[in-house]
Amino acid sequence: MKPLLIVTGFVAAAALGAGVAVTPFLIAADDGPATTQSISQPAAPAGSGQAAQSKPATAGQKTAAAVQPAAAPAPAPEPAAPAPVAPRKNYTYKSFDVDGAYIAMTFDDGPSPETTPRLLKTLHERNIKATFFVLGNMAAKHPELLKMIADEGHEIGSHSWSHPQLTRISQAALDKELGNTSEVILQATGKRPIYLRPPYGTMKPSLRTLIEEKYGLTIVNWSVDPNDWKNRNSQAVHDAILAQVKPGAIVLSHDIYPTTVDAMPRILDELIAKGYKFATLSQMVAMDKPLKAPMVASVHAGQKPKPAAQANAKPTASAGAPKPGAQAGTKPAAPSGTKPAAASAPKPAATGAPARSAGVY
Repeated sequence: MKPLLIVTGFVAAAALGAGVAVTPFLIAADDGPATTQSISQPAAPAGSGQAAQSKPATAGQKTAAAVQPAAAPAPAPEPAAPAPVAPRKNYTYKSFDVDGAYIAMTFDDGPSPETTPRLLKTLHERNIKATFFVLGNMAAKHPELLKMIADEGHEIGSHSWSHPQLTRISQAALDKELGNTSEVILQATGKRPIYLRPPYGTMKPSLRTLIEEKYGLTIVNWSVDPNDWKNRNSQAVHDAILAQVKPGAIVLSHDIYPTTVDAMPRILDELIAKGYKFATLSQMVAMDKPLKAPMVASVHAGQKPKPAAQANAKPTASAGAPKPGAQAGTKPAAPSGTKPAAASAPKPAATGAPARSAGVY
């Protein structure tokens, strides 16, 4: 029986010794990074007043405990997620009125397997979220790129199926251009698009209403245009965007041109250095301030009757009031060499999208 007791005691001591070495390690893993000291520190066994003797930790144990994976650098802060806000009805977005230097980067005509993944890498490295207006025929060829865009947290909008001028096609053709594109996006990402950038930026109010009611798409154009479809030069694209951008801007560019994608790292880094922050269109819509249309209308209304108000204005005491029936010539003569100011007609309000030259938008 003595040999059996000796063996049993040896096994128990070995198990206890393992417990002494392992238990502090497990506790340290929860509370903070494990250290060599925490691993090799002996622990008193339960019910004993003396510290238990433990074997020193091996070099492998010390290395495993002391070497922990380096923490990833904290990403750049994203804009606070505002409560979802429905886009305005019967409205074309060209820019936003927001508090802070927020802008929306938008990319058209993709996705392209040659350039879009490279742009996504550039955006990911800077923790920037953008909006991609995709063509249906390109999306149908590369649904994996659509999923990649969505998985990175970017927003996807429609740019039609084959890039026609929507104001010049039939209702049946419109159904294919918009309906089929929305369906491809839905199948690839699980979400239907809610924004449409019409090719060439052309739109008319009646068609806008139809598109909004039938397809659930809000029209979005732009305020910054580097003409990167025409100027296939990275420096020109950089200079144009930096010269035009301001808070609330919607920046147009194309992820199908290598020169544009090549310019983006420098453009984005300089915008960040200037204090700009980036958001998707839905985030910008949520931050957008209410329109000031009533105030603008009242100002215009006060300006229109200005000529009549001048005609009915009370004469000054020095001029005297003209009597009824007074003939011409009784009014004070105008100073020599001066002509009465001609009342300028009010300028017509701008309608539709900005004038575009031929090209791809």
